[in-house]
Amino acid sequence: MNLAEAQVIITGGGRGIGRHLVARLAETAARVAVLERDVEACAALNAELPDKVIAVPCDVTNSEAVKTALQQVFDSGFEPDALVNNAGMIYSSPLVNILSRQDRVHSVDMWHQVLSANLHSVFYVTGQVIDRMISRRKKGVIVSISSISAKGNPGQSAYSAAKAGVNALTSTWAKELGPLGLRFAAIAPGFLDTPSTRAALSESIIARLQQQVPLRKLGDVEHIFLALRHIIENDYLTGTVLEVDGGLVI
Repeated sequence: MNLAEAQVIITGGGRGIGRHLVARLAETAARVAVLERDVEACAALNAELPDKVIAVPCDVTNSEAVKTALQQVFDSGFEPDALVNNAGMIYSSPLVNILSRQDRVHSVDMWHQVLSANLHSVFYVTGQVIDRMISRRKKGVIVSISSISAKGNPGQSAYSAAKAGVNALTSTWAKELGPLGLRFAAIAPGFLDTPSTRAALSESIIARLQQQVPLRKLGDVEHIFLALRHIIENDYLTGTVLEVDGGLVI
């Protein structure tokens, strides 16, 4: 697929990795559609990149909201060649907090929220976009943002389970829909050097993480875009999880 001619939908493009991907896709792709829960972020994207981006407010954890938002995108004349499932949330909590006197067991509410944000959203959006591609007899590619934690990270039961689910769906759909010319892949980032990382972790913890990474440095959001571009443009790549983690194994 030629990225310069592709129309790409991305979820959660209002901030963080998603915002960087939107900016880079706006430079390299034909058109970009963004599904983003933050209404103000959508307005900002529409104002900053009016010729290349259409940003529609949408809570991708709500299946009906997804249908409505995507219909708005399609009604604008947008016909997707690629989808990037980027929306999600990171949450850390042990299964049982042995140091706590109450609320010792992992929150059921947070379990559902994390699964909904990271896994259910992928199911909801991908189903609608793939159905559109099939009805238009178009080949396409779906790229989902997974995580190094998909292999199991202590203290991240819900997040690890959700990302493992994303990897499983990627493999399943690649086998199921490959004969129709539809490709599926995931990108599993390691630890990235972002403002949110710097805000969440102390310098000592970041230094320790860097020593654990064989390349002795954290990743950059641009590395994620480079992986995304490779997947989109390589028409013989499907059913795989591309690990962008500097060689770190957890």
